[in-house]
Amino acid sequence: MKMFRRVTIGMVLAGVAAPSMAASNNSQHLALCKSELKRVYGEDTRLKLKSIKKKRGGNQMRIQSVVDGQSSMSTCWVDREGGINLLDREGVAIEVPAYDQAEKVTLND
Repeated sequence: MKMFRRVTIGMVLAGVAAPSMAASNNSQHLALCKSELKRVYGEDTRLKLKSIKKKRGGNQMRIQSVVDGQSSMSTCWVDREGGINLLDREGVAIEVPAYDQAEKVTLND
């Protein structure tokens, strides 16, 4: 009887922990997508999550970007390894500018 009770409690706790782990992944993936989109469109961009679809290979997120009153829809794919692919409304890949950590040099006199 004790073994049955332990197994039952373990299954209930595992069922409770699984959705919270999925929510954690969604929030991490959303943060990654938003940071990449801000690198593309600028830090003053407003971003709003429209939908999340869970696929076998990762998550697909549709995010609305608003820059200077102009609205556009982007799709962000995050694979299981954390790789990110950004697509615009027409399905064309969005290039993310490389982050250069070198010091910037100006030629001001």
